Amino acid sequence: MEKFELTILGCNSAMPAHGRFPTSQVLNVSGELLLIDCGEGTQMRMSQYKIKRNQIRHVLISHLHGDHVYGLPGFLGSLSHLSRTAPIKVYGPPGLEEYINTCIRLSQSHIDYDIQIVEVTLTGVEQLFRTSKFTVDAFPVNHRIACMGFLIKETPRPINIRKDIIGEYQMSIAEIKSVKAGQDLVRGDKRIPNENLTLPRRRSRSYAYCADTQIAGWSKDHLHKIDLLYHEATYLDAMREQAQARGHTTALEAAELAKSLEVGKLVIGHYSSRYRSVDALVDEASSVFPNVIGGYDGMILNIDV
Repeated sequence: MEKFELTILGCNSAMPAHGRFPTSQVLNVSGELLLIDCGEGTQMRMSQYKIKRNQIRHVLISHLHGDHVYGLPGFLGSLSHLSRTAPIKVYGPPGLEEYINTCIRLSQSHIDYDIQIVEVTLTGVEQLFRTSKFTVDAFPVNHRIACMGFLIKETPRPINIRKDIIGEYQMSIAEIKSVKAGQDLVRGDKRIPNENLTLPRRRSRSYAYCADTQIAGWSKDHLHKIDLLYHEATYLDAMREQAQARGHTTALEAAELAKSLEVGKLVIGHYSSRYRSVDALVDEASSVFPNVIGGYDGMILNIDV
């Protein structure tokens, strides 16, 4: 099975603490690497966890708070030292281009490749791009500044006809194309259902990244029944009032959301530095949604269905 694999590079909020770096992740979809947010320490974790940074073609930045972008200028600069020639696309909110260009200009960094910056203003779910292997949608969430989440879905697999069926029905090229397009085979008055002619198709896998956000104030219907949901869980629920004031979510709220959306698994992160151990956060979430995972730096999650 082709990879659909998440590596967590950093899972802390605000600043490095307790062996946890600020937010950063890499998603490997069939060998194509997406970098999601780029907090301090991202490159150190890439080296530690053997992420081939020169293979990253797309960077997704949720918002411009420092714990999600302070590692980005260094990462882009290092690619030149790695003799990069291929372009890289960086998606994020308005202000991203000014931030990147200012850092490059003031540091007099020498960039030998093309950085294509795409600033995104959202009113709803919007497809950022698609490849032959996956699609990436962005959606607005509810933080103190403009912030977005990302939904990555595998492209549906092509339909494959059973080899014995082609010979059995002496199918023409036109009929083969029709069946591969999902149509039934019609022979006179007889209709042979498509599922009787083809091999079972593996369901496409899906992953959603919900960056810093309150639990209320944004649409979530598009996340229903996804395979893996990453959602911030900065505080225990005893601090819900503070979480809301700062545009964040508690572990209990994240679990309630996962349960209501009927997702396959929930992974939590973006922990406050007040928690040396995150066991209490995981326990709180597990009390509502049993299929919860406490994210940690270096965690690798294979998304299988």
